[in-house]
Amino acid sequence: MLRLFPFSRLMMVASLLMAQGAFAEAQQLSSPISPRVMSIDWTQTETLLALGLTPVASAQQADYNAWVRSPRLPDTTVDVGLRTQPNLERLSELDLDTIFISPRFQSLEPQLSRVARVESVPLYTDGDISWSALKTFTRTLARLTEREGAAERVIHDAEQTFATLKQKLPQGTPPLIMIQFMDSQHVRVFGNNSLYSIAINQLGLENAWKETTNSWGFGLIGIDRLQGLSGQLVVVEPLPAGVSEHLEKDAYWQYLVKQTGHPALRVQAVWSFGAIPSSVRFATLMTDTLTREVTQ
Repeated sequence: MLRLFPFSRLMMVASLLMAQGAFAEAQQLSSPISPRVMSIDWTQTETLLALGLTPVASAQQADYNAWVRSPRLPDTTVDVGLRTQPNLERLSELDLDTIFISPRFQSLEPQLSRVARVESVPLYTDGDISWSALKTFTRTLARLTEREGAAERVIHDAEQTFATLKQKLPQGTPPLIMIQFMDSQHVRVFGNNSLYSIAINQLGLENAWKETTNSWGFGLIGIDRLQGLSGQLVVVEPLPAGVSEHLEKDAYWQYLVKQTGHPALRVQAVWSFGAIPSSVRFATLMTDTLTREVTQ
């Protein structure tokens, strides 16, 4: 026997189904759609990844993964060639919304603007690099990609990590002399306006190099300029071919290390022109290295 439902019940069921459909449609409309972006500058690339936005394309991807290392670019991100000369034909095929550049690559804007909207987001321009500048840079990228909430989480998590690492450091850590070898006789020495200095300052550590550096935060000097400095030498990898073997035998280098009163430390490569992700990585590596050196 066919059972008949009251008309009012049928109307209620229909209304519920319509409401559920409308809610689902509203959810789809309100869900954020990830913009299709690419970044020429690796500092922007690492920050976009930290914000949870994977770039559709990037430049010199293998070099990025070698120098920046973390966060790594996934295989799905298209490599469009050199940062100074990206493949415009390949870019035009990717249906990009925005291409991010830094002032360093400003000369590319006329070409890139024919492919997509171009946004220049500066960081290392006037030499005034600080933790505040890194936060502003992160928030600017977040605003341009509608990731403001993610930016605050990145900043909060970084500051929490710094606080945790600071508690692990041995007492009485000397000022650090942070260098990167260009050849066996010349180094970049990183000053107070460098990413490395920002990272160690967040840990309560001091940079031993007080002299003026360039807008990127380093000075190029002969190793003889290290003589007389008080602090612990930190050598940031990678070293040019043959330099490591040379230093093991070089009496002058051994003298420079000895006169500091501390052994020279080595840390893995960290992108020295990075933003918050690189600063956290450097702070983590320094904490691990200093802690291990004390326990050995």
